[in-house]
Amino acid sequence: MAIVCTVCGYDQNPQGAEYCDACGAELTPSTPPTPPTPVIPDPIPEPTPRPIPQPIAETITLTPEPLPQPITPTITTTARLIAKHPNAPVAEFFIDGFTLIGIFDSDTGPVDVDLEKFPDNETVSRNHAEIYPDGGTWKIKDLGSLNGVFIKPIGQNRFNARITAPTPLSSGDEIAIAKIRFLFQTP
Repeated sequence: MAIVCTVCGYDQNPQGAEYCDACGAELTPSTPPTPPTPVIPDPIPEPTPRPIPQPIAETITLTPEPLPQPITPTITTTARLIAKHPNAPVAEFFIDGFTLIGIFDSDTGPVDVDLEKFPDNETVSRNHAEIYPDGGTWKIKDLGSLNGVFIKPIGQNRFNARITAPTPLSSGDEIAIAKIRFLFQTP
């Protein structure tokens, strides 16, 4: 039986040899040969089984939360046009929505604010202007009149240039429909 070197593992050393023929390490004759420990690889783990999808037992209905509503300023639903001319045939007109200003004509029909009886009415077109509420404010729009619409904002001494687009109104503004003037007022 050959002696196995404990240092290098050489197993062909003859019986009775004092030194390893391979590495020169001292051999101990009384040491029985030890078989090499086999290397056992770790077992390969089996794949973890995936759960099988199960059908949903009940139907879930999701209700979306309502979207927040935009906050719009509230406006009064009525306004007034107060005549600025002394001895005006109509002292004031009440406005409660879209209001057409002009002069009655049998071809175009009636208007909401008829200025036919006012002095200087010859400068007013049949469908001269419109006052209406829009997004929390009152606005006035010239409807293509010949002699225009003018606004003197509250606190100013002069009328601005002729309006060419819908223009916001504030309570206390003065409005000129051609040559006829009114004070715009909200309660």
